[in-house]
Amino acid sequence: MLGTYDPKFVVIGGGTGISTILRGLKRFSEEVTAIVTMADDGGSSGILRREYGMLPPGDVRNCLVALANAEPSLKKLLQYRFKEGDLKGQNMGNLIITALADIYGGFAEGVSEAGDVLKITGRVLPVTVESIHLVARFSDGSEIEGESRIPDYAAERNLAIESIRLDTKESHANAECVAAIEEADMIVLGPGSLYTSLIPNLLVPGIAEAIGHSKAPLVYVANIMEQRGETVGMRLAEYLEALEAHGLKRQIDSLIVNDEEIDGGILDRYEEEEGVGPIRIGFDERKRFVESGIAIEHGAFVITQEGYIRHDGLAVAQRLLSLCDRYREIHCKSTESEL
Repeated sequence: MLGTYDPKFVVIGGGTGISTILRGLKRFSEEVTAIVTMADDGGSSGILRREYGMLPPGDVRNCLVALANAEPSLKKLLQYRFKEGDLKGQNMGNLIITALADIYGGFAEGVSEAGDVLKITGRVLPVTVESIHLVARFSDGSEIEGESRIPDYAAERNLAIESIRLDTKESHANAECVAAIEEADMIVLGPGSLYTSLIPNLLVPGIAEAIGHSKAPLVYVANIMEQRGETVGMRLAEYLEALEAHGLKRQIDSLIVNDEEIDGGILDRYEEEEGVGPIRIGFDERKRFVESGIAIEHGAFVITQEGYIRHDGLAVAQRLLSLCDRYREIHCKSTESEL
């Protein structure tokens, strides 16, 4: 049951990464806004971008389903992927969002209508309504365009990503996203792919600026595992440095970090298949964070589902709610002392 006070959470990232957090948050607040990257160009979304010239619906779809309160059969329908014929590999939810965008005169309008159909808690907003693509620069000086190509290119050549940029300077933030950030009680970054899900949102003019001006606490939900082709071997401090280098204009207030042990057999499989391991935070690094004013929120935030490592969305949401209450109490005391 929801309390009398529903904190306004704004969660920024990509659909697959943040959807688990959204499922947890909707149990505690009706004021949940997901701001979703529009840089995806692979799979079903990529086909629709190329053939219909529309924005990628895949990440948005995952967030809509996460926040949905519709019948389970309808949610299953949106996640259904065709197995045969001309539509093989295509996702039904993506097709529905494409149709709604056409019917209602725009991508944002179509997403909003899909939210109404699914009776979602909160809102799902595309970070921009303009077409954007990512361009990555690597440690050997080479560049490549396309979100779906970047990790494979880096992994196959054993390169590090040095920077990410948009292919255009003409994009602008969705005005609803800026307003949501301005009104937020808490802003949450991640979890999700650092260079291809989180940073693309910061690159859209207006988003990093809005975060920088906001007085709401800024929380980063750290990934549990490294990501092939993006963050193998990176320390957590380097994640924050990358966010800052790509436009984040203020320091993170709190870090949510998993410190629960993960089954060794599953970790061995991840190492063998993808060459990745868990993200660890050492004593010295933890000390530096605390000395710089970043609070470390550690705990058991991991679950395994069918052999895959995922965030425990409910546990993360409970910690975010607790943090929000804590910051709100501090703010109230600070305001009272000024009177």
